[in-house]
Amino acid sequence: MIAAFTTSPHRRAHLASAVLAAVVTILVGLGLAARADLADRAAGLEDRRFELRSVVKRLEARGPSAARAQQALAADPFLPGNTPTLAANAMQRRIVSLAAECGVTLRTIGTEAIVDVDPGTLPQVRLQANAGARIGALQKLLLRIESEAPFVLVDEVSIRAPQADAALRDPELDVELRLIGYLRRKEG
Repeated sequence: MIAAFTTSPHRRAHLASAVLAAVVTILVGLGLAARADLADRAAGLEDRRFELRSVVKRLEARGPSAARAQQALAADPFLPGNTPTLAANAMQRRIVSLAAECGVTLRTIGTEAIVDVDPGTLPQVRLQANAGARIGALQKLLLRIESEAPFVLVDEVSIRAPQADAALRDPELDVELRLIGYLRRKEG
């Protein structure tokens, strides 16, 4: 039957036109479907860009703490210095500098006796400090001590409010800190 239908040139032209129309219709349908898919993807990407812009704005609103956190992740977590004495000196200088930047008044700062470390553990440097600070400045100092490299852990904090200033809303607090920093373990 198909052979009889295709023997006439006139019918062959109609058949070719029908096949061409079917192919064109399929291609147009696929093109429209692809266009709709691309439009959906573009809308999704635009939504994602909007979300990312809002995240960037929130991070920028947080200020330098986000930048410090990013720097801390890339920095060396260990105290500088090849010996415990040099590392203790570097740690003291860092704490004095941070205290001054945060508005904390250091009264005394000193290194505890450096002890030999057990095999398999990291060598430590321990500092004790006595300071005077308002609560906001103390909070800022403690955050920066523990979140900026080289990392120092706050092992112990003792806070006392002077009795004479008990009526004040934000009194100068007496603060005692015990801090621990770690040296890189020597290989060999």
